[in-house]
Amino acid sequence: MDELKAIRSFVKVVEAGSFAEAARQEGVAKSVITKRINQLESLMELELLQRSTRRMAVTDTGANFYERCLRVLNELDSAKAAVSSMEWGLTGKFRVSCISSFTAPYLARDLCEFRREHPGLQVEFQQHDRFCDPVQEGFDVCIQTGSPPTGVLAATEIFPVKRLLVASRSHVDKHGYPESLSDIAERPIALNNNVTPELKLRFEGIHETDSVSIHPVMVTNTIWLLREAVLSGEFLSLMPIFFIEKELLSGEMVPLLTTYSIRRAPLNAYYRHSQFVPIKVRIFINFLRRKYGGVPPWERRLLEVMPELHVALGHEAADSGT
Repeated sequence: MDELKAIRSFVKVVEAGSFAEAARQEGVAKSVITKRINQLESLMELELLQRSTRRMAVTDTGANFYERCLRVLNELDSAKAAVSSMEWGLTGKFRVSCISSFTAPYLARDLCEFRREHPGLQVEFQQHDRFCDPVQEGFDVCIQTGSPPTGVLAATEIFPVKRLLVASRSHVDKHGYPESLSDIAERPIALNNNVTPELKLRFEGIHETDSVSIHPVMVTNTIWLLREAVLSGEFLSLMPIFFIEKELLSGEMVPLLTTYSIRRAPLNAYYRHSQFVPIKVRIFINFLRRKYGGVPPWERRLLEVMPELHVALGHEAADSGT
């Protein structure tokens, strides 16, 4: 038994809310995660998780153990990153790109923090609203959504992008809430055709999956136009929650059809496929995954204030699979 690996899997199960989702995030079979947790509980002679055919719950002992494990793993990861930086000496140019929606609220600040931790680096950054090929365009790493990598590209998931269908408060006051999926097709929609090229929106309910054909009246590849389109009061749109947290909390934007969740797209770090990934790329990716892996901070903040978003953000669905 690899005790450290079992502990990491336990933390992942608690944060993901299910064995199945933890296995998906780690890229292993669900049976592997189950075996690790069983071995960990046997080693400690404690029940950390209560399992049934429909739900998984953390015991009081498990919750206490999780908090302690999280602190230990964070310290261990920080120590590894610090030692790697000292041993390898992160120096030279480090070229990064990122989609603009994540740059403004998060990555710009993250890059400044990363540069403070590694003062030998010369950071060059560009933002974009399209898929950027790090090999062809000369970047060390590109943070973006996109298709699975092939050939010379590799990718590591930072976190799954969860989106909501939203309208402005003035739109809802004037037109009311859509009562069903079919109502959406009757409303004017603004669409990011870079993220959703198909003219269908796919929704997953607790017991069903359905799709709605749409006819967008505004199409763009930039999140900023979608934001203004929604706030104008005229349009509905799909928006990533990390980008509209403030508008949701203030009530400027209103989530619609929250008994459904919308198919996720992973935010990945893309880089050149190689047997030996540069240490600065590996350290930067681990830096981002420590910040945003598991349940990202914006999701925790929203759920504290708006618990009705649990289904829309996939949490109840995750609870049903152990």
